[in-house]
Amino acid sequence: MPTAAVMPTPVAVFSEAWSLLHEHYVDLAALDDQRLLAGALRGLADAVGDDGHTRYLTAEELTQHSEQLSGEYSGVGIVISKQDNTIVVRDVFADSPAARAGIQPGDVLVAVDGIPVSELGLDGVVQRVRGPEGTVVALVIQQVGKASPLEVRLVRSKVRLSGVRWAVLPERVGFLRVSSFAAGTAEDAWQGLSELAAAGARGVILDLRGNPGGLVNQAVDVAGLFLPPDTVVLRSRDRSGKETVYRTKPDAQPVTMPLVVLVNRETASAAEIVAGALQDHRRAVIIGERTFGTGTVLAEFRLRDGSALLIGTQVWVTPNGRVIWRNGIEPDITVAPAAEDVTIVPRRGEILPAEQIRSDSQLLAAWEYLLERDRACRTGEGEGCP
Repeated sequence: MPTAAVMPTPVAVFSEAWSLLHEHYVDLAALDDQRLLAGALRGLADAVGDDGHTRYLTAEELTQHSEQLSGEYSGVGIVISKQDNTIVVRDVFADSPAARAGIQPGDVLVAVDGIPVSELGLDGVVQRVRGPEGTVVALVIQQVGKASPLEVRLVRSKVRLSGVRWAVLPERVGFLRVSSFAAGTAEDAWQGLSELAAAGARGVILDLRGNPGGLVNQAVDVAGLFLPPDTVVLRSRDRSGKETVYRTKPDAQPVTMPLVVLVNRETASAAEIVAGALQDHRRAVIIGERTFGTGTVLAEFRLRDGSALLIGTQVWVTPNGRVIWRNGIEPDITVAPAAEDVTIVPRRGEILPAEQIRSDSQLLAAWEYLLERDRACRTGEGEGCP
């Protein structure tokens, strides 16, 4: 056992392990240096315990990450997920190649460029469907209610990623879902609120369930759609204790309708900033489950091979001083989803019937809360009524 005075450095130990693996591992074909390095760096970032935030990205992953934050990418304009061993279209972006070809949410993806999706897996399908602008991808789609699959050849184009959808629920309740905070999210959310107001909405449900976060400035601006001008949204604190304060814009013109925010265990990062600020300022009632607890500000550090480390350099604190990191945001009203629930994802401007809302326990709870508040206000029994 080496003494403390001659204890080898961690870098020296890593170099030793690298050499031993190359000298002795039985399968030479598996010793791909790029893959080994990526695995080691991924493990290094994961070991600090900032789950889902501080992380390593390969050059390819970094490109995808940057595209998501920019609000634009090259592809066909579909969002997919794995469901019961099938790849299902979850959403279709407006004015995209997929939308023009008639692909709709609920359609099942069967094959990409002649390769069955069962051989590609979810990640493989994403990689193969995306590609340079102007190139062609062939899809086989089994559409809902159709006997024969739809075969289409789509020309990839620049697709604007809008993570904002809205709908009108019965009794004039607005439903605004924000699934990420990319460039343009606040502008899209304002557009949605404007359309809901024009439709006569008397209250709003802001759905942040499953939102992994994104750009801090977009989170601050979305909070500013509901909070007064020059209001503190969050504070960030670095490891020396220095704080930076983020406020809504001095010329903010917030909506004043009653507000409920939906959150769940996958609500993270910038989405937690919004929920925490609205809760601290008593602007909204938070319904759902305790959020993920990703409360660090990420800085991107490029490495020599084009990959990068995203490192949490600051901790987020709500206006009232609550640390989000590892704590999350506790809802005012806890509602867990039922096993048979289907999370409702609205399509722009649609009108959802009450029967459909009942398939989503958390959305139903938010809707019923706003209806009860409206009833109490009209009868003079409510508090904080306009």
